[in-house]
Amino acid sequence: MNKYLSLIFLYNKAGHKKILLIAGAIPLCFLAIFLLKIGDPHEAGSHLLMERAFGGAWAVLPLVAANLLGMLLVANSLNGRKALKGSGSTTGYTMRRLRLSPISAYLTVFVYYFAVILIFWGVAIASLYGIGKMGLTMAGASGLDAKLALGLLRTEIGHALIPIAHPTVIAFNVVAALALAGECARSCYLRWHNGTPSAGVALVIIPMFIVWAYAPENSYILVAVLIIALYAALSFADVISREKRPKGDPFKVNKHDGIVDLDSMEHDDEVYMEVNRPVETDDSSSAETSLLRQYGRDEEKGGSKGSKKMDLGRLRRRYLPLGINLEKVNFFFGACVVMGVAEHMVFYGNYLMRFREIKNSITGITIDSGVKMPYFWELETHAYYGYLIGVLLALFLQAYWNHEYYNKKTKSVYVMKRLPDRKEYARTIWVAPVMQACFIVMVMAAQTVIDFCLYVFVTPEIALHGDYLSRILPF
Repeated sequence: MNKYLSLIFLYNKAGHKKILLIAGAIPLCFLAIFLLKIGDPHEAGSHLLMERAFGGAWAVLPLVAANLLGMLLVANSLNGRKALKGSGSTTGYTMRRLRLSPISAYLTVFVYYFAVILIFWGVAIASLYGIGKMGLTMAGASGLDAKLALGLLRTEIGHALIPIAHPTVIAFNVVAALALAGECARSCYLRWHNGTPSAGVALVIIPMFIVWAYAPENSYILVAVLIIALYAALSFADVISREKRPKGDPFKVNKHDGIVDLDSMEHDDEVYMEVNRPVETDDSSSAETSLLRQYGRDEEKGGSKGSKKMDLGRLRRRYLPLGINLEKVNFFFGACVVMGVAEHMVFYGNYLMRFREIKNSITGITIDSGVKMPYFWELETHAYYGYLIGVLLALFLQAYWNHEYYNKKTKSVYVMKRLPDRKEYARTIWVAPVMQACFIVMVMAAQTVIDFCLYVFVTPEIALHGDYLSRILPF
């Protein structure tokens, strides 16, 4: 059998019962909502029956919950530890027997999960159609097909699943489905190597619920598309970076949070060739020196010492706990920065819509009455939530991870508190998160300056308020 089909059948064998269970739960949830909100269709009447039954966030919630629960269950169906209980082998061992490269296996599972998402999508549309047709028939509606179609399109869940003539929502749905499949594939990839599974499915589900349930403006939907697309790209880049990481990890830098492929250490000849080189056996301190250099704690003599003190990246690594997973820390920090930059795109969406309206209103050197570019801080409204969340996460969540690293993962908190420098423990918990938060604030300030330059130098002067400079600040 084809090795790609073997992998798909392997996951289908482990997860098909869960897929069928979730696919059966979707119509039951919709039916329960219909009965709770409508009751007896004979007495309810056919006027706005679909809108009253499936309008609001209550109809969106079961589909989003089904996607979240189904993706997590299926993604963890082969959990990488004792999945094949009959043979007592691990998923990582099975993956190597298929002779698939990790990236090829990742892409194959990605296609599989994308098909599962499409199945859930189709089941939801068919369920809404079947329940709606049954209810309208029992209510004695005339023009059944027209009322059913219009009723579905006027509800949040129907508009989300079938966004006719709404290209922004179509783009959002495509990106969200691809990102969901990618996060499930990444979770499987981590499980193959006995790593911690990804929780990125939940991070994609949250914007889906907000956009589907509350139908924000197009500019906000485009921001959500950008955030999800950037996060999916970062997740895929994380998989690629892990594949490029050198084999072996003598200091267990990634022992707790990264990938420790226990099976590969037994059969991979390259590992033994690398560990048994004479250079490494003769110089026992070379690995320790490399680790200290990686975390910016090496003390090298020479003229470059002063320049290294100004290296912000090295300074940040200096105040991280020695041995913490730098890949996870850097990925999280980059995600916080991207979150702020992407959410700030709300300003550019609002500005472009106003700018297009102004350009259409200008005739020669005159402009239509009442058409003006809003004040700067009116356009900046709701453009800083991403930065605010990013600052809080980069500060407090990273500090919490540092604290947990000392107290639960390595259990070295007692040693840290017994060091001659008693402040080293607090510094390695708080200094790096504070630096990250300050950097995000600096990016926010730089982007605000760019916004102001765009507002002043690109907007036609005739469209600006006469006192726009005096009201440039929000107070």
